[in-house]
Parts: sequence; C-alpha cells; structure tokens
Amino acid sequence: MSMPSALVIGGGGGIGSAVCRRLATTHAVAVGYRRNAGRAASVVDAIAAEGGAAVAVGADVATDEGAAHAVAAAAELGELRAVVHCAGAWDYTRIDGLTADIVERDFAVNLKSVLLTLSACGREVADDGRVVVLSSAAAYLAPARQSSYAAMKAGVEAATRVAAKELGRRGVAVNVVRPGATDTDRLRESTADAAIEAMASANAFRRLGTADDVARVVEWLVGPDSGWVTGSVIDANGGLF
Repeated sequence: MSMPSALVIGGGGGIGSAVCRRLATTHAVAVGYRRNAGRAASVVDAIAAEGGAAVAVGADVATDEGAAHAVAAAAELGELRAVVHCAGAWDYTRIDGLTADIVERDFAVNLKSVLLTLSACGREVADDGRVVVLSSAAAYLAPARQSSYAAMKAGVEAATRVAAKELGRRGVAVNVVRPGATDTDRLRESTADAAIEAMASANAFRRLGTADDVARVVEWLVGPDSGWVTGSVIDANGGLF
C-alpha cells in the first residue's frame, strides 16, 4: 500500500517545519507556503535527507483557488489523510490603533485561511482522516495589544468545533492545538527580550515551548491512537493556565 499524504499549511515556519518532519515518517508531505519558497524548499530537502518524501506547494489558502490547489497537490502524493494548518501572523497593535487594513489582514491570514482550508478538507480529506488547526493561548488569555489576533484565533476554535461535527459523519477527526509562547524566529524577531523572558517564566516549566513540543502533540492527533478525540482544544503550553 502506498504511503498516505499530509498537507501542512505554513509548513516552512517554525512550528510548521517541525510538524512536517514528524509527519514525514508516516506520510508523504506537501509543505505549504504562501510567500517564502526558500524556507519550504529547505524543509523538503531536510525530509529527503532523512529518507522521506515531500514537495513544496505554493498557495494562498485565504482564496478559494489557493485552498483547492493546496489540497489537490497534496492528494497527488497519495490518499490525503491529514491536513494541519499552522499558518498565522500577529503584531502588538493596541486596540485604539486598529485600522480596517490591520483587521482585514489578520482576518485573511488567521481566520479566513482556516475557514477555506476546512471547507476544502470537507470535500477532499479521506474518510477517517485527521485535520488539526493551530490556535493560540491568546484566544483564552486575551492579552493586551493582541485584540485582533485573539479574536481571530477564538474564531478558529469555534470554526474547528463546527467542522468536527460536520466531518465526523465521515469519521474525520478535527481538533485544535493551542500553543503558548513558542521559541521560533518569528517570536524572536517581533518581541522584545524582556517580554520573551516574561513569557518564558509564566508557565509551570519556566521556559518557552519549542516547535517540537507542539509538533509532538500534532503528531499524536494525526496518528491512530487519537481516533476518539474530535472537536477538542488541546493546550500545549507548559501549564500556562
């Protein structure tokens, strides 16, 4: 039997790349990206060096065409049994500084892309497949200076629970992983050192999460042992709350 396929949206990012490398032991992986082809290619090369199969797939999944293309490209690798949405973006705009452009940008990246990916999954993911969407601890904590991001991630969680009810008729499990602060290039580039230190000391383990901390949870949800779990939000934050 040929290896099934998995699509990882945002597969070139910090968490996304860790997810790709873990899933590549059991799936042929489509490494999804929107702009940074170089990072996606590096993930493909790393998987190939470890004996896995992967391709880079460029698509804007905040469009109907892009979401359909990404899913179709993954299905060409084998039966599409797993889709993981890792893409996201944030900044630290105060609520009195929000503009329509900022809100629309956040909506496209953080929520619209999830809704359209879930829609494509509803049509194309194999029966008894797995869908995992990353949210954020911000959806629960509602931290200052993250109003738009927190709102979009809360929407992600609601949409995923709805998808779990609808796709469950085909045995497809749909779940959310909600990380806390994770040590990625994006976090280091966008956040002051003092704030990072505060984030690291806020959870029970007194450290930032790693991309692989989150990827291990995703791997379990994609695997066979999680089949009775759907519509759930799993906190992977080191005991942040």
